[in-house]
Formats: sequence, C-alpha cells, structure tokens
Amino acid sequence: MSNLDWFVLIFTLVSIVTYGIWKTRGAKDLQSYLKGNNDAKWWGIGISIMATQASAITFLSTPGQAYTDGMRFIQFYFGLPIAMIILSVTFLPIFYKLKVYTAYEYLETRFDLKTRTLAAFLFLIQRGLATGITIYAPSIILSTLLNWNLTLTNIFIGLLVILYTVSGGTKAVTQTQKQQMAVMMGGMILAGILVINMLPNNITFLDAVNVAGKMGKLNLVNFDFDLDDRYNFWTGTTAALFLFLSYFGTDQSQVQRYLTGKSLAQSRLGLIMNGLLKIPMQLIILFIGVMVFVFYQFNTPPIFFNKVELNNIKSSNYSEEINNLENQFKVLHDKKTVDIYSLLDAQKNEDKGRVQELKRSVLSIESKMHEINNNVKT
Repeated sequence: MSNLDWFVLIFTLVSIVTYGIWKTRGAKDLQSYLKGNNDAKWWGIGISIMATQASAITFLSTPGQAYTDGMRFIQFYFGLPIAMIILSVTFLPIFYKLKVYTAYEYLETRFDLKTRTLAAFLFLIQRGLATGITIYAPSIILSTLLNWNLTLTNIFIGLLVILYTVSGGTKAVTQTQKQQMAVMMGGMILAGILVINMLPNNITFLDAVNVAGKMGKLNLVNFDFDLDDRYNFWTGTTAALFLFLSYFGTDQSQVQRYLTGKSLAQSRLGLIMNGLLKIPMQLIILFIGVMVFVFYQFNTPPIFFNKVELNNIKSSNYSEEINNLENQFKVLHDKKTVDIYSLLDAQKNEDKGRVQELKRSVLSIESKMHEINNNVKT
C-alpha cells in the first residue's frame, strides 16, 4: 500500500469513530442510548437502514456475484419496496403505539416474558454469528493487503466497532453510518470509473456494455417459473418478500433504526426511502462488478484471486500442476480475447450469423476457464 492508501485508511477510521463519539456526547439515559432521543429525520433513518444491511460483505461480494453470475441477482430485491409498504402500514404503527425499545417487547405484551426472552436470545445468537462474518470479510482483505495476522485483524476491527457503539449507543451508529455510506458508495463509484478508464484504448464504454451483454452478464429479469433457479422474478417478489418482512420487521438491528424517528411519519418515509433506493444502489454495485468482468476479458485475470494462497500453492508440491493450469488458462484467455474483438467487428458489420458463432465460441471458452478456476480452488 502507498502512503496515500495508509492516509485514507487511518483518516477514515479515526474520523468516523471520533465523529460518532463527539456527536453523541452528553447524557446517556435509556431513551438517548437506545432510541437517540427520537430526533432522527427520515433521510437519516433511510441511510441508516441501508447502511445496516449494506455491510462490507455487500461491497466485497456483490461485485463478485456480478462477475460470475451477471446482474440477475437484482431480482432478489424486487420484493423490498412491497415489504417496506407492508411494514409501514402494519408493524410500525404498533411499535410506535406501544413505545417499545425493541421489537421483542411487543412479544411480551402480546404473549409473555418467555416468548420475548426466547426471541431475543435467538436474535443475539443469529446476529452474533452474522456480525462475525461481517467483520471477517474485510479482515481477509486487510490482512492480505497489509500482511497482518488475520486473527489480530479481526480483533482490531471488532474493538474499533465496539468502541463507538458502546460509547455512543444507537445515535453514534446512526451518525457514523452516514459517513460510512458516503465513503463506501464514493469508493465503489470511483472504482467503477477507474475500471472503465483502464479498458484498452480501442474499447469504448459502449463496446464494454456490448461485450457484457453478449456474455449474458446484463440479463436483469427472468420471468420463467423455475423452482431450481435461485434468482428470477417470482422468487424476488414472493420468497424475498417474506425474507425482507422478517428481517426489517423483526430483526432488532433494523428495527432500532426506525424506532429513532421523530415521528411515525418520519420512520415511514425512512422505510420507503430504503425500498426505493436500495434497488438502484444494488444495480450500481452489480454493474461495477460486470465492468470488472469486462476488464478481465482484455487483461488476463489471475487463476485464483487470493494472491497469498496462490503463492502458497506454488511453493508446495503442487507447483508444477498449478503452472500447467496457469498456462492452459492463459492460452484459453488469449483465444477468447481474439474472439471478442472479432465479435465486436462482426457486430459493427451487422453480420448476425458471425456474431452468434463467435458468441458461442466465447461462452464455450469461458466455461472451460471456469472449470480450471474450480480445479485450482479444490
């Protein structure tokens, strides 16, 4: 990492934590600690809800999802706006009427203390496991870039998060999530611009989009009813709908965000904002992943993206085998690049027969390269 990278990393971490603690200084009664004195505006609630769901895993894994599987993952979010409307009409008024601090207080009112305790316990177990994964994902990246011990990196990030969360409560988290979203989205958009600028000089943005489309990476919606297909219109508007109802309606990590609103109307607007903006945000993140895929159609990608592990394999007894696979991989990639250039030329010449022939060839080579990738992983 360069000195600039170090500066950005340290400055971002220190400033966000310091800002969160400073903005939430003062009295720490239960109302201010858990509900932030109910002074959050709708746009702050919306950003906080989006940031809570859009963890580091979203920004690390979603572009990778698009790289391998295209943009059809966006269908998973089609049920989100519907879920936000349902929650705004049903769950939210009840929470505000009862003036609860957690979603599980309602269960005690409706049933009994045992039900509330069980639900809260299950939430703590589930959220604890999820938080571990959320911290682990960026720790892998940081430990690889900085050559740090992975366990110590996990501990460092965990302590940093605990510091401003425990010190400032819900309001500190809400305040810092605004900056986190700005940094993450700004970084993703900048990464997308850089990837596009790094394409070969003879490849325009429209050419890049054309290549992505021909290789099936821009297919957004599939209306076929297929129970074996994870991502299609029907799973996105039915199965995902119930998932979002449970997550945003009963998971305290989300409920806590909209319980901090100034009023019921402000919290409703925050939920609706999340439902409307989440899909465009995911589209941007997925599209960046697609552009990374296109970039590697003209630049040979590593056979395995984890450089540390790849070097470990090369220094083991499998070095000869991995070198042979790398050579095969490069030959296939070079052939695919030639076919892609030919495909673009055929497209410009409106030679539909040639376009289809080259498209089949490119997809066939891509499949063979994917098999080599899987061999390396196993």
